[in-house]
Amino acid sequence: MDFEEQKEIENANLVIDHFGYWPTFHDSEVISIKLERTLNKEHSSVQLKLYSFEMTSEVVNGFYKSIKHCYIDFEFLHLNKIELDGFNHQNAVLSLEFGKEGNIKFCNIVSAYGVDGYLETEQIRIKNLEPILDESVAKN
Repeated sequence: MDFEEQKEIENANLVIDHFGYWPTFHDSEVISIKLERTLNKEHSSVQLKLYSFEMTSEVVNGFYKSIKHCYIDFEFLHLNKIELDGFNHQNAVLSLEFGKEGNIKFCNIVSAYGVDGYLETEQIRIKNLEPILDESVAKN
């Protein structure tokens, strides 16, 4: 099934408005992962904080210049399945791959270094996008 982020991910417009498109999140880094459930076992969720940016073709001091730095808070609600492995001090991703089978949505965290995983859920939303205005604190 085709997966249209704007239709399937609540508040996807926050990401699209920031970048001008829906990115692959290549070289983004997973900063934190929080798993949570209610005591009555009716609700489980994962919150994933991602440091992201857009890579340009401009080279500065031997590195590609990056722009549009931000933190993105994803929330995966009503989990069906979760697999995580390799979380460490960096957690760079090749991509986040989203899809849908019936009413179930999923996200593959494809690892470049560090964490990789699979989240299967009923609802995905962007909880927050925080631009990093002082890009001198961000990596090049």
